[in-house]
Amino acid sequence: MKKAIKLFAALCIAGSLLGCKSKPSTSVTTESSQQTEKALNIMFVVTGNLGGGTNNDDVNLALSDYTKKYGGNLDTYECNMDTSVYENTLMQAAQTGNYDLIVTGFGTMAEPLSNTAKAYPDQKFLIFDTAIDYSNGQNSNIISVQVKQNQGAFLAGALATLVTQSNIENTNPEKVIGFVGAMESTAIQDCLIGYIEGAKYVDNSVKVIYSFVGNHKDSALTKEIALTQNQNGADVIYGVSQSDLAVADAALENNFYAICSDADDAKTISATSEDTAKHILTSVIKNYYSMVYPIVEEIGAGTAQFGTHKAISYAEGGVYLADNQYYQAIVNDDIKEKFEKIIEDVKNDKVKIDTAYGTSVDEIKSIISKASDN
Repeated sequence: MKKAIKLFAALCIAGSLLGCKSKPSTSVTTESSQQTEKALNIMFVVTGNLGGGTNNDDVNLALSDYTKKYGGNLDTYECNMDTSVYENTLMQAAQTGNYDLIVTGFGTMAEPLSNTAKAYPDQKFLIFDTAIDYSNGQNSNIISVQVKQNQGAFLAGALATLVTQSNIENTNPEKVIGFVGAMESTAIQDCLIGYIEGAKYVDNSVKVIYSFVGNHKDSALTKEIALTQNQNGADVIYGVSQSDLAVADAALENNFYAICSDADDAKTISATSEDTAKHILTSVIKNYYSMVYPIVEEIGAGTAQFGTHKAISYAEGGVYLADNQYYQAIVNDDIKEKFEKIIEDVKNDKVKIDTAYGTSVDEIKSIISKASDN
């Protein structure tokens, strides 16, 4: 079925997408909410690819589950990370008029989507894992949603500091932790801000070394940066975006700990490299299914507010840290007890965590400059 959907979308967009037809809408009334949910014909424009347990797979499952429950069609088109086709693909999908909702994700799609939304003001759009500029009434036909990743990063920074202060295996006497981000984007800066503030929440004297790779593809450079940070004293390094697995490889090579992002990488990688999994302290996991499915239900029920942004907190289940067998084996009871108290502080909004979103460049620089303060 998935193959048929992919082929359908590929033929439509690459050839004559204007000729694609969708099923007529129906509606379903749910007993629990007593809301009438409309069947939706959805196009999911995937930045990369589907398959292999990616974040896009979680979104695709959420969209598929909606159409199975309430009716409608789900079509997909995979852009294979080719940014040059993003805007044209969105434009062609919108031009058909066949879709109640066009879905896409991530910061690299923000500008192409804004341009498309302006060209097709009657088309409804959903973008996930990024924020959109709604000032001056623009983008009023878009809903954006993301999790409060700065909260997850804050907890990662707190845990990294608790570990680097300890005498557990593979740690050193220096109070230094690291951060490797793929790109110096708002999203990754948001994680860096949270990570620094989480570290300082535990110990203001801890030093945070940070670097950006400059792209999402150079695993060799990512690993080299992580190894250099380790040589400079960092025994826990947080890899953000597609840099995290290369950081885990470096952790295995030099015997330190990696914190990965978006998915439970230790669980995934354990099938091929148990030793690498043992060097992954935890992962900051974004719940992409929960990020998307409730919003689509609101759209189907007619209660969604377009032209708005929603951020899902740690307390709401939007983001969490992996608590698997490797975390349990690495972290001692004393650290676990201290960390649980910090988690409760975040859940109960007892700590203020800054964000890169809606923050000026100068303010971001000021916050990040605290990384080397002691």
